Amino acid sequence: MFTEEDRISFARSAGGGSASPGGSPVSELQVELDRLIDGRQDRLIQLRRRFHATPESSGEERQTSALVAETLREHGYEPRLGPEGIGVTAELDLGAERDTFIAVRSELDCVDVNDDKQVPYASTQPGRCHACGHDAHTTINLATASVLAEARARLASLPFRHNLRFLFQPAEEAATGARSMIKDGALNGVEAIIALHVDPTLETGHVGVRNGALTSACKLFEVTVRGRSGHTARPFEAVDPIPAATNLVSLFYQLAPRSIDSRYPLALTVASIHTGMARNAIPDAATIFGTLRAARVEELEAVQKRMHAVAEGMERATGCDIDLDFHHACPATRNDEIVTRRFAAVAADRLGVDRVQWLEVPSLGGEDFAFYQELVPGSIIRLGAAMPDARARRPLHSSLFDIDEGALTVGAKVLTAASLDLAAEYIGSHA
Repeated sequence: MFTEEDRISFARSAGGGSASPGGSPVSELQVELDRLIDGRQDRLIQLRRRFHATPESSGEERQTSALVAETLREHGYEPRLGPEGIGVTAELDLGAERDTFIAVRSELDCVDVNDDKQVPYASTQPGRCHACGHDAHTTINLATASVLAEARARLASLPFRHNLRFLFQPAEEAATGARSMIKDGALNGVEAIIALHVDPTLETGHVGVRNGALTSACKLFEVTVRGRSGHTARPFEAVDPIPAATNLVSLFYQLAPRSIDSRYPLALTVASIHTGMARNAIPDAATIFGTLRAARVEELEAVQKRMHAVAEGMERATGCDIDLDFHHACPATRNDEIVTRRFAAVAADRLGVDRVQWLEVPSLGGEDFAFYQELVPGSIIRLGAAMPDARARRPLHSSLFDIDEGALTVGAKVLTAASLDLAAEYIGSHA
């Protein structure tokens, strides 16, 4: 939590004097925008459920992109679709004194898991589910864009330093979407970027903020264990890859915590193992897929080195050929202090200072928002969306994941206010 005194001091130190909380024209307009958002609650819920029922995997979000673009056009925008019709960018001209932008980003893709919820809006696509809240993020970003478009006339009378650019990004789960958006010009002229992510452990009406590292650096790994197939009745004639693979998993789990400074968090997780099809045949190969996550690069490198050593030892012990490959997914997100302080101050003004929680430790989740932050200052906050019934609460990426849809209007209010505040007050690098 942080206090009213903190909010005022944070706002003053956030670049550009006082933040919009405190009676500025932007703050006064926000009261009207909040009423507009409240009036759209039912529509936002229906839109979120439409996205939820029709999820699309990373790199396949054409239908979702088309719906986003259609919704933006209904509110007077001229959206631009990305390559192959995937991903959407739209701009709101605020008559800013510079041709610069504050970017507001959300994601389009789903998680490749089944949706096992018994609800009318459950996924209609087997093996695909909006289990990370991207349907909610997209809905909130559309709500922000739509209410600001409706307020164009009022906004035209206010002084702004920057215009707004809304980014609807594909392929966050694959950690390739941010880079493709950047390559397509998403950050051209952008001074700062903001986003939010639902948090199923925070109560609705609350947000979580943190300066510096919010999520971890992440690498994907793949192990291919090649043996020699044979009959299960004559294992001595084969080279069985299965014991080698299962022992690798066990050793990875045992040795990872012993390879690093225990004061720093790390998570090594095997997510899938694939091998064989017949009950009476030893397979030729087994493959292992997983992720390695750490708050610091030093821990990633130490465990990576140890995993290679374990794989080499297992090769010698079993006679299998073992290939271990790592693929860089994303760096750690590092929230800019100035942008985060402004974000927090605005959230405190809209929700109350007691509803803004300062997060003590970073998450070990990965987030390709970090690629934007490598190029421009940015901040991503946690949006409380815990289900009202504690028994229905599930973690992100669970096949039973769902949110309290009351979080949609809360998120829209905070994102709208933060967008306007930064557009009006953020000084940036071109001051």
